[in-house]
Amino acid sequence: MKDVRARLRGARQPDPLDVALREIDIAIDLVCSGRARVVELVGLPAAERAAGFGVAKAQTAGVRFSVQRSGSGSASLRIGPRVDDPGAADD
Repeated sequence: MKDVRARLRGARQPDPLDVALREIDIAIDLVCSGRARVVELVGLPAAERAAGFGVAKAQTAGVRFSVQRSGSGSASLRIGPRVDDPGAADD
């Protein structure tokens, strides 16, 4: 039987920026499709690096985008609601 650990050692870790950008794209899609009103992305190591791209994508899609920073220095991304959402003023 082959040792699985040997294959795992050679596996390349995904780029944190690519992961964050994919998560932002998915969150925007969820909000635009109506499957979610707001999505909060927490614990992404490259959240702040991805925020600039995320803002541009969200604006193009008509979705609100904000960055919240915690006292520990980590950032979370809030995607949604849609700009034309009548309840958006409450958020």
